[in-house]
This record gives sequence, structure tokens and C-alpha cells, in this order.
Amino acid sequence: MFETGMDYDIKTIEMNKKTDDTIIKRLYSDNLTQINLALDAISEHGNSAYISMLIDVLNQSADEMVQERILKILSEIKHRDAVPELIKAIENEKYLSIQESLLRVCWENGLDFSNYFETLINIVINGAYMNAFEAFTIIENNDGTISSTSAQEHLDKLNEALENASTDLAVLINYVIDYLPQITSK
Repeated sequence: MFETGMDYDIKTIEMNKKTDDTIIKRLYSDNLTQINLALDAISEHGNSAYISMLIDVLNQSADEMVQERILKILSEIKHRDAVPELIKAIENEKYLSIQESLLRVCWENGLDFSNYFETLINIVINGAYMNAFEAFTIIENNDGTISSTSAQEHLDKLNEALENASTDLAVLINYVIDYLPQITSK
């Protein structure tokens, strides 16, 4: 009886591997029907392992429907292990053309990005206005807290950046300066 259960587990693992391979093959297909089948499967049963692939396809696809579906999947993801994958993509210059969209899904999905405030603050300071605005929105909507040491480091960096910031970015920087003390752990 134990061996039967063991066989079942091996069969399940093999079946899942084949399913994953099929989903990946479909996702990277040139056929919109196949891509949509992959997106259906990922949306219904997906996990964080697909995030980097979804971002690749988002970056490469010219089809607006595919882009919208991928952004919807990313904005609804609730796996905490998605956070580092999203940040890694946001930091990657390869994805600069979709950075604003990636930032937007980060505040829409409601995950905790407090461990990545340094990246977000760098975007607020140095990014194009809409990217900076989206990064600010992630910070503002974040439920996590940061240490007083981190908060002070961020505040120093933000205050220094104010000296050379455009008027629009200075407004966002000031909002972050005002907001950070509210989420600082005591």
C-alpha cells in the first residue's frame, strides 16, 4: 500500500512536470491561442515560478490583450515569494520599457515591499515621473514597517536628492519624507 502511494506521488510529479513544460511551451509560442491557453492555466493554477516568464512575455509581446492578461495575473498574485522576482525585474534595465507597469502591479497586488524600499526610493529620486509616482504609491500603500535605522538612511538620501530634484519629483520626494516616519518601527 505504501508503494502504491509512492507510485502515485511519482506519477503526480511527472504529470505536473509535463503540465509545466506544456504551459511554458505555450507561453513562449507565437500562436495567440496557445499563449492564452498558457495564461488560463497560470491564472487558474499558477505559482510564483512563472513570474519571470510572464514578465519576459509581457516585455516581448506586442499584443495588447496578452499584455493586459499578464498584468492582471501579476496584479492579483498573493504569493510573498513573488516580491523578489518583481523587484528583480523592476531593477533590470532589460525591462525599463515596462517598468511603470511592473511598479503598478506591485501596489495593486498589495504585497509587502518594505524590504525593497531602497530600490523604490531610488526610482522616486531618479526615475521618470510616472515610474517615480508608481514607486511612491507602493511605498504609500505598503502595510509593512521599516527599522528606524533604515528610515533614517532613506530620509538622508531623500533630503540630499531634494537639492537637485525637478519640481514634480520634489513633490513626490517630500511626500515620501513625510510618510516614512509613519511606518517606522519603534
